Amino acid sequence: MILKRKIKFSRIVISFFWICLLIPFNTSASQFLQSKNTQTNLWDRVRSGLTLAAPPDSKERRIIQASYAKNLQTFNRIVSNSERYLFHIVEEVERRGMPMEIALIPVVESSYNPLVKATPGNPSTGLWQFVPRTGKHLGLSQTIWYDDRRDVIASTEAALNYLQYLYDRFDSWELAIASYNIGEGVVGKILAKTPAKDKAKGFYQLNLPIEAKQYVYKLLVVKDIIANSKKYGIKLRPVPNRPYFDTVKIHKPIEVPVVARLANISETEFTKLNPAYNGFVVKVFDEPRTLLLPKDNSKTFLRNLQIYQNAKVPWQLYHVKKGENIQMIASRHGTTAHLLRTMNNLLDNREIALVNDQVLLVPPPIKQSNTSVVYKKASADVYIVKKGDTLYHIAKRHGTTIDQIKQWNNNSNISLSIGQELLLAKN
Repeated sequence: MILKRKIKFSRIVISFFWICLLIPFNTSASQFLQSKNTQTNLWDRVRSGLTLAAPPDSKERRIIQASYAKNLQTFNRIVSNSERYLFHIVEEVERRGMPMEIALIPVVESSYNPLVKATPGNPSTGLWQFVPRTGKHLGLSQTIWYDDRRDVIASTEAALNYLQYLYDRFDSWELAIASYNIGEGVVGKILAKTPAKDKAKGFYQLNLPIEAKQYVYKLLVVKDIIANSKKYGIKLRPVPNRPYFDTVKIHKPIEVPVVARLANISETEFTKLNPAYNGFVVKVFDEPRTLLLPKDNSKTFLRNLQIYQNAKVPWQLYHVKKGENIQMIASRHGTTAHLLRTMNNLLDNREIALVNDQVLLVPPPIKQSNTSVVYKKASADVYIVKKGDTLYHIAKRHGTTIDQIKQWNNNSNISLSIGQELLLAKN
């Protein structure tokens, strides 16, 4: 009996020994017991995955640190922006075994705002701020209808693939992050000229451009603020540790206001989750398109879409022929050049040069009457303003309100002019 007890006790000791070996030495008992599945606040999950060492004290670090600490309102806005996308990115970073600091790169790049538009001075766009050339290199398509650089899922996958590639090349997350900022070619050339003894001194001793070091400093300062938010006087609003959105497939073109209405969300919410779509219509060609919708609203959308009889936009796909312009195509199809430009996201101050075989969505002919011109669409009418019209009279005539007209047209300060086109909600 004593022998059996000794054997049982020894087995317990051995089991405990192996459990201890499995727990990382730098992980506290509480972190070990508190898995990602039991954490209710996503920020706790982020904190538990931060692994990169803090940069040495320096003038640059102190300046950046002070800048973030002084602008707490700005930082809180960034945190608020991240709530829609953070869970997805954290999931992907964890799945790949990357340091959680990678999930904070959009803080530095875009302030977690995927709607940042590219400009001639700054061609970068999206959460991860890809320039057109890098986007194409990473397989992110860019058309007048859709820009993958702003697609939450596609751009995140591309960014993480690229960062993993950079890490595999340079064997350092700091160098990978710096390369993401200034380019792998620049970093590669500098390392090629750096003696082995200098490389051994570490990232911060390398003769890299100051902007690259500042970029890494920024990221790691953000990491320090999130890891020690109380020290900085920042109370991070809790973010639920669960998916924010679902993906749904659509097989027919559909207007953005229709999607929003069927999902019972605002158009603003739709745009923030689907910033890659350019324009008023979600265009579908041969393959279905993916929409992101709040998790609590995706089933509502699919249920309403099933019973919605007019979800298909009654427009035809038209292939531009050589020598044609917008005005010619509009006249031929009984519509207006302005409407054609608007619905094809071709609004510009100058005449748009069309390309041979370019695909346009062309609406059915506008219906004419003695008093007004109304273009019937799946979800709305287009009213052509005539002489003497006011918003009040238009609203009254069509059984709606001035506020509804302003909301439908995304314009809180409409100034009417003869021939102007107004979208009017159907009753």
